[in-house]
Amino acid sequence: LKIGVSTDIMLLDKIQKKQLITKEEAAYLKGKKLIEGRRPNYYIAKKVAQRTGQKALYSKHKALDKKYYLDLIVKSIKDHGMLNRADIDLLLWKKLPDYLSESQKKTKIGNLITELRKKDIIINKGTFKEPKWHLVN
Repeated sequence: LKIGVSTDIMLLDKIQKKQLITKEEAAYLKGKKLIEGRRPNYYIAKKVAQRTGQKALYSKHKALDKKYYLDLIVKSIKDHGMLNRADIDLLLWKKLPDYLSESQKKTKIGNLITELRKKDIIINKGTFKEPKWHLVN
């Protein structure tokens, strides 16, 4: 890998255009703290976003803390008494990072629900096919 400012710019341009980069190129950019994320969903790092006027774009790519999503589910169930899966999907869908595909978003939401269930915070009082999530009393 030829190292230099022009290389940095070329690779960052590829990231912005959502083009694939090699593992070596990713390691190089991560080592210089120019990108974040996991393969293949890399995005520019905070310091790059701040210097290039792309703060909002960075925030859209950067996932919120998992605790935020979990708290949002719990608060909504508390407010409404019960949520089904469609309610939870609607609640979280646009808050999840843009780089996730639809199936990845579904999986992420399922994992969040599973975590709350395993921690005995919520319980399904519906069926497997049509869950109705309630808080555990």
